[in-house]
Amino acid sequence: MERRPDNDLSGENNMSTQGAVEDQLLDVLTRADDPITAASLADRTECDPAVVREYLQSFVSLGVAIEYDGNPSTYERNEAAFEWEIVCDLARESSLDVLEERIRELGAQIQAYQDRYDADTPKDVADRLEKGSAEYEEWKTARKQLRRYERARQVRLSETGVMEAGLTSE
Repeated sequence: MERRPDNDLSGENNMSTQGAVEDQLLDVLTRADDPITAASLADRTECDPAVVREYLQSFVSLGVAIEYDGNPSTYERNEAAFEWEIVCDLARESSLDVLEERIRELGAQIQAYQDRYDADTPKDVADRLEKGSAEYEEWKTARKQLRRYERARQVRLSETGVMEAGLTSE
């Protein structure tokens, strides 16, 4: 009988190991500052390179990772997929009232920055407001959160509309 490497996930009774390896690969991929090769990811996670390549192809097909052609190919996390997951979590975990209240709060916070600096975005005042300063980062974060909450509200509204129309599978 041929012995499989410890990190070979082709065995039938390897579901817990499989999940652990998948989580480990995804964790390293998402924390990488730059696109990473399969070989480098295999080195960092001490996984079989063939297994890593299989997972990377799966991540790409799921939209979680982006593959860049080259010799060798490199991979990085797909920010849009992770952002969409955050939006869906917000929509699922928050009522429409909570989402709308947070949108009002963030809108007021952003409006206060716009009034204070007579500008629409933090980039518009980069010469007056030091990049990386607490206020600059808070303004950027508020804008990012507002976009998330607005998208979550849209998701929530579309789900509510489907439920009210009796089109759910429940």
